[in-house]
Amino acid sequence: MLQNYLKTTWRGLLRNRNYALINLTGLTLGLGVAVVLFWIVRFEYSFDRYHTKADRMYRIISKNRYGEQSTYVPQGVVKALKEQVPGVEDAANVYGTESSGLRVGPTIFDVKNVFFSPPQFLEMIDVEWVAGSARSSLDQPGQVVIDEPTARRFFKTGDAMGKTIRLNNQIDLVVSGIIRKMPVNTEFQFQVVASRETLKRIRQEFNNEEYWGGGDSMHHGYVVLQPGASAAAVETALAKLARQRKDDAAATGFRLLPLSDVHRNTESDPDPFNYVIAQWMLNTLTVIGLFLVLLACINFVNLATVQAVQRSREIAVRKVLGSSRKQLMARFFGETALLVFVAVGFGGLLATQLIRYADQWLNTQVAQSAVWDGNIVVFLLILGVVVTVLAGFYPALILSGFQPVKVLRGRFALVRPRGVSLRSSLVVAQFVIAQVLVICTLIGSKQIRYFYETDLGFDKKAVVTVDVPDWGKGVLRERFRRQLLQHPEINDVAFALTTPSSNHNWWWRTVHHPNLPNGMSEFRMQYVDTNYFRFFKIPLVAGRSWTRADTNTVAVINEKAARDFGYQNPEKALGERINLGDNQLFTVMGVVKDYHSQSLRSSIVPHVFLYADWNFQQASIRIDLRQQPLALRHIEEDWRAIFPNHYFESRFLDQDIRAFYDDERKITNFLTLFAAVGILIGCLGLFGLVSFVVTQRTREIGVRKVLGATVTSIVSLLSKDFLKLVLIAFVIAAPIGWYAMHRFLQEYTYRIEIDGWIFALAGGLAGLVALLTVSVQSVKAALTNPVNSLRSE
Repeated sequence: MLQNYLKTTWRGLLRNRNYALINLTGLTLGLGVAVVLFWIVRFEYSFDRYHTKADRMYRIISKNRYGEQSTYVPQGVVKALKEQVPGVEDAANVYGTESSGLRVGPTIFDVKNVFFSPPQFLEMIDVEWVAGSARSSLDQPGQVVIDEPTARRFFKTGDAMGKTIRLNNQIDLVVSGIIRKMPVNTEFQFQVVASRETLKRIRQEFNNEEYWGGGDSMHHGYVVLQPGASAAAVETALAKLARQRKDDAAATGFRLLPLSDVHRNTESDPDPFNYVIAQWMLNTLTVIGLFLVLLACINFVNLATVQAVQRSREIAVRKVLGSSRKQLMARFFGETALLVFVAVGFGGLLATQLIRYADQWLNTQVAQSAVWDGNIVVFLLILGVVVTVLAGFYPALILSGFQPVKVLRGRFALVRPRGVSLRSSLVVAQFVIAQVLVICTLIGSKQIRYFYETDLGFDKKAVVTVDVPDWGKGVLRERFRRQLLQHPEINDVAFALTTPSSNHNWWWRTVHHPNLPNGMSEFRMQYVDTNYFRFFKIPLVAGRSWTRADTNTVAVINEKAARDFGYQNPEKALGERINLGDNQLFTVMGVVKDYHSQSLRSSIVPHVFLYADWNFQQASIRIDLRQQPLALRHIEEDWRAIFPNHYFESRFLDQDIRAFYDDERKITNFLTLFAAVGILIGCLGLFGLVSFVVTQRTREIGVRKVLGATVTSIVSLLSKDFLKLVLIAFVIAAPIGWYAMHRFLQEYTYRIEIDGWIFALAGGLAGLVALLTVSVQSVKAALTNPVNSLRSE
């Protein structure tokens, strides 16, 4: 019996091969993209869940008196956790810093981050040791642990134990341990991990284990609680300790962020050890994946109800010959299951190809992970069963419920008028989803263009940035400037802590002034040279900038800072005394125009500019773009000549600024793909419906042509009903799309207005695509010889 069912099912699909092919294509597209989204979402949620102690491990997030959060945790907090807070099993600080190169013999290697860790941290997380151990490899100064790929990269044979690495031309480290490469789905991408005792030799401030003050946001704190211990109780205990040390503590409170949530934490400083992904993005991808599966199911149901009329006589004959309703439903579910699981197979193959490009389309590293495993097989089986039920239940119910007497009398179409209403509803539902995606794509693209094209308040064109090693050596820095300016392809040079707009190296300090709330507030600090404002064309609105004679006790502020001091007129702020703590008094001698120093998600923040040549970490170089290759070559040659023991890397400033909006740009790219897939699936269904309508109205079309109807009038006759459905879908989709994007844009301080032309374009695009789809079959029917049409009847 089963063999008979399979044989008749296969024959039925072959007999209706056009509809089967359309269904198979729609299902494959929808399920293939859904599988890609499943892989991405599963991967992003898997971060750091594999550690044995993951359910008890937390990152410590500090909170200051203004309610702002930071990842910076001073070593005094970790020491207090271990010694004074009950319920704590262990705690540790980990410090990550960008390196300027690691020398092995004559070769300098680029490593993005070098980490400094105490031994216990590599026991808190799961690390697989090839040689050495946490306790023996990270307990002494000058020790370093590297992973296997780095060992092979630095030392060709991978035999690295006991070998020497020079860090930043500053200190020699001896390889005391080798670990396996860390999994892709972890925050801790440890290629090079030096001992914390080494950090104390390099940075003397880390020797004070009782320190509770401010510092670098890349200095993170982690804690493992004892089984059954309460995170809330530990937070309360830390807050109490912070109050006891209010005179020297930078934070007033702390919260414990579960380790598995760290990867999706976008609320604190932008200084993760790995990339982060926003929760809203994962939610969006999940919803879109569900939409695409729903679209494919709607498409299947729609085409199956179309076949109901064509297969009604077959069903009637089967029922007359004794088939029960259960047998017929089993047959139709069998056809659906066969199509669905073939589509699942093809969708899996499609997903395997698409996943290669996921890292380019979206801020993820899923393509570097093992996507095919037992879980995905289970997911595909569940997905196949769910889609089979969703797509097959209603058609099976309808097809098996025909009354054979009415069908054989030819009265089926008269007694089942609701089928047309169902098909219309399903077409509308498909195009609602597709048009919502199109509207969101258009608005998202416009917001991205707004980000790129908005005047940030400074000149970012043709600026190349390079890091400056040995910050405190002004002689080397000035020699670099002079050599660069000897080349006609180099127009200007400026030095500073960072560029006017950067996503790292943010320094904040507490500014004391009587006009501030409670007499103090957090201001952004920027350390710049005397050429900085002229270089970036940031205009002074009051006062003046520095000369080399007056750089120690004077400051420049921006307009926002002047307003915070209570002066709407910048001129009034000149001569004001500001206190940066510890009686560091500076006199305001100039006010510069506000500019955007962060992404356009945020409002403009108050700035204090100081001349501090000990902290000029970056050079900004304006070049002649017409001579770009030669200018870049001169920059590299001059840099290497002055800093031969460091790794060279240059970047264009406008590319760095574009990186602010990588998440938005990539999700917009994904939306474009999803909208295209959604419209394509909708058009496949529409094509099948039009084919059915043309078949049903063949005789009518022939009669109309005999009576003088033109091709245009016949195309119009067949198209208008479907275009009405697309119009209805647009009326429903427009407010949904507006609401979704209105909520999305509220996340940005600077955002576009949602213009009506966007909706008109989305509706017009959907209408045009639908019209082209309908016209293909309509024109073919209109051009058919009426003699052949009437003869076939």
